[in-house]
Amino acid sequence: MEDLLSSFGGVEVTSHPNNPHAEHPHFALYKNKTTGSSQEERRKMVLQARKEARYDLLSLVRNLEGENEVRTCYARPKKFRNFLMLSEWLVDVSEDFTSTYLAVPCPVGKRCLVMSSKGRTRVYAKSGVMVREFPSMLPGGNRRICSRGFALLDCIWSEVNKTYYILDLIMWRNQSIMECETLFRFEWLRCKIEEEGQEVQEVSNLNPVIFQRVPYYDCCPETLQRLMADQLPFSVALDGVLFYHRETHYTHGNTPLVGWLKGYMFPEILGVPVPESVLQERPLKYVNLQAHIQYGQQKRNVKKSEEKMEVASTKSQKKNTKKAGKSNSQENEMEVSGT
Repeated sequence: MEDLLSSFGGVEVTSHPNNPHAEHPHFALYKNKTTGSSQEERRKMVLQARKEARYDLLSLVRNLEGENEVRTCYARPKKFRNFLMLSEWLVDVSEDFTSTYLAVPCPVGKRCLVMSSKGRTRVYAKSGVMVREFPSMLPGGNRRICSRGFALLDCIWSEVNKTYYILDLIMWRNQSIMECETLFRFEWLRCKIEEEGQEVQEVSNLNPVIFQRVPYYDCCPETLQRLMADQLPFSVALDGVLFYHRETHYTHGNTPLVGWLKGYMFPEILGVPVPESVLQERPLKYVNLQAHIQYGQQKRNVKKSEEKMEVASTKSQKKNTKKAGKSNSQENEMEVSGT
């Protein structure tokens, strides 16, 4: 199965201009809208490319079709590396944001790809490395149900309560829904878990960990405000919120069609008030926007400087080692010739 899936295609929609693992551009002056295209413009380009290109995952898995007609916007991930659909910081909030996006709260944990096939269930990190293997009640997930096909899930693993929180559904019982829009995928996931997946939500010998679906919400200000104020749909802490464009298909790598915000960013970016407890999650050194920008810039500069010094030190050590080795070799030759 892994060899077949290594041929999966993907969509390379951005050069990581709003990487959520870095400071938010509003805080770190990361994006200057006067240079280059804005996030909203890139969203339109990606949506148009998706309409014009076809990507049939099942055909690729079965090796029924080639890739001659695949547009240049597709990139083939190596094994499972860059397979997951990842987000950007939500920088540009469009005027139709409320009607075109869906919000998915994310628990604290590790993002991963879960694949069940041929009687076993494997978990892959974002890097594509397999990190775990166990039986499950997912389609094809253990030896008793290996004939039920296979499934691919986009999940977050919570070490706290030993639960895989399902964010998105990629395949179920050999049925690919990658080319389906967001709302269809989310509803398909809900139906499959409710109708066929009751056993994956309970711990058993054939299902040692729990799989739980994360619900989605509309992006009305009132809904988002309640989401931040009311009890979360999971028992662990909130990491942040993903905002999925309703028209996006499941694509590989970072995409401007999926945004990411921390809870304390809601008032500034979305104009949505949040409880004081959420605001207190801001970085300890946060005083005001300007101070936060300066702190983020200084932190990055120090890190770059340290990395350069480390590289220079490593090169110097290697050079000295080579010189010492050459000198010892010459001395040995002189001793041999002297005898």
